[in-house]
Amino acid sequence: MKRLLIAVSFGIIVLTFVKCGKDPRQVRITEKNRDTFLRDIEGMKGLTVEEVGLLMAAQMSDGVRKAFGGEDRRVVGKTVGELLVELKREAADREVESKKQERLVADARAKEEARVSELRKAITLTVVSKGFQEAEYEKYITIRVAYENTSGKDIRAFQGKIQFTDLFGKEIYESGLTISRSVKSGEKTIWNGNIKYNQFMDDQKALRFSELSDMKVAWKPSGILFVDGTRIGEE
Repeated sequence: MKRLLIAVSFGIIVLTFVKCGKDPRQVRITEKNRDTFLRDIEGMKGLTVEEVGLLMAAQMSDGVRKAFGGEDRRVVGKTVGELLVELKREAADREVESKKQERLVADARAKEEARVSELRKAITLTVVSKGFQEAEYEKYITIRVAYENTSGKDIRAFQGKIQFTDLFGKEIYESGLTISRSVKSGEKTIWNGNIKYNQFMDDQKALRFSELSDMKVAWKPSGILFVDGTRIGEE
């Protein structure tokens, strides 16, 4: 009797050892275990944390695609190792595409910053005061702007945006600005404008009740038309 128990116990130990020692990459995915193979290989050694993450992410994304009527990944017949090769290749392709998109965004941002910098050299602008007034049953946020033509040529008109942010750079309000009067080279002048106030607009409320000293103002020119017909920036 004791010998039988020892034999049985030894058999259990051997079976456990065989399961734990099996290479998870050699496990083949079938119709029966396609949804459970991750649990089947859970006790096996040999996969990195990254590889387990790839398998889990793939199974989750396949479930989402299936839930929305899409086609799930064809995994039946492949081994876990073959599936990992496929997933790693896809991950590498995504990384390459992500880097490409990041470069495109960076290039576009650099070009935009260069363009804005060129425009700022032609026309400088700053907000010197901000107020509030009521007239004929309407309410307005008033803005007084000083600007100077530093381009070396007479300007016929220019446009852009004035952005108000808090001291940490969070946008409060952004307003479009178009000046259609001529500005001679070197000329400095003042422009008085207003924004029709809507008390139900959170950004306008924030602009109204924020002191100018508690905000940062950014001038973002977008286009300048010169008297000689040439232009830079947007039309």
